[in-house]
Amino acid sequence: MSETDIQPPPLPLKKRAARSLGRAAMTLFVPPLRALPLGFGRMLGAALGAGAFRLLKRYRSAAIKNLNLVYGVEKSEAERMRMAKAVFRHFGMVGAEFLKTPSLSDAQIDSLVTVHGEEHLKAAMASGSGVLLITGHFGNWEFLARWLSVHKYPINVVARDARDPKATKLLADTRGSNGAKVLYRGSSARAVLQCLKKQEIVALLPDQNAADVFVPFLGLRTGTVDGPAVIHLKTHAPLLFSWCIRTDDGRFEIEFEEPKVVTSTGEKQQDVEAVMTLINERIGSRIRQYPTQWLWLHNRWKASPGIFEDGEANRQELLSRPTRAGR
Repeated sequence: MSETDIQPPPLPLKKRAARSLGRAAMTLFVPPLRALPLGFGRMLGAALGAGAFRLLKRYRSAAIKNLNLVYGVEKSEAERMRMAKAVFRHFGMVGAEFLKTPSLSDAQIDSLVTVHGEEHLKAAMASGSGVLLITGHFGNWEFLARWLSVHKYPINVVARDARDPKATKLLADTRGSNGAKVLYRGSSARAVLQCLKKQEIVALLPDQNAADVFVPFLGLRTGTVDGPAVIHLKTHAPLLFSWCIRTDDGRFEIEFEEPKVVTSTGEKQQDVEAVMTLINERIGSRIRQYPTQWLWLHNRWKASPGIFEDGEANRQELLSRPTRAGR
């Protein structure tokens, strides 16, 4: 039997059903979201997010579990529940905005945003080493890429494959229409280095479940990708922390912080942990400021031993995969 004859095992019934439901939702909701004016699209997105909170038990449970973990002492149960609902509404709006922004003119994009610290972006671009733009699944990171493209900054985004061909194509096509080139995780290291060599921006979102290094995040020792640190220490491309924050008036504030370059001590593991600690601290600081604009419905601490009881087993499973997360 040749390698081409070997078929992957069939997906479990639940996963097949979830993907079928996702395809149906895309067919049903994507066209009207793209056709509606932005304001109405946001309203529909927020309503869909509220519906997802009620219907998608897995993600609702993850959001509540994570909020309990971080805010269990600081906030009441009722406050944490309100936060969870607001998170779903926010990401419903993010989805609607993501689909709508490719059709907005450059002038419309600029009318929606106030920018702080563009001088830091320009300083990072002038380094000659390319730029590692660090953000998270926070605010509207997709709008940030659109603004960069409108202003002729060469933007590449490292993203995960959606695991469903139709969803992957939709995301890639929309990001392409927004002006961003997509580099897929697991096969992106060489492409990232090439982009940096060409003095372009590579956007990384290193705030998802991983088991490369274990460093503080929101007060907890958390499994974290090490790819951003490895690339930074190798290339000396400045770390540019950037955020696109939703404001109460339906606009955004884009902020660029002063670029950072971490000096190597020669101790590779120590240096990697230092860089990822810095990255987690900056992302965590923004989450603390705007907690309902972060993706709490993701299992961020799934592979972090000592957080939840199955953390060590999940860590071992993640490390056993051929391609480590975030590389």
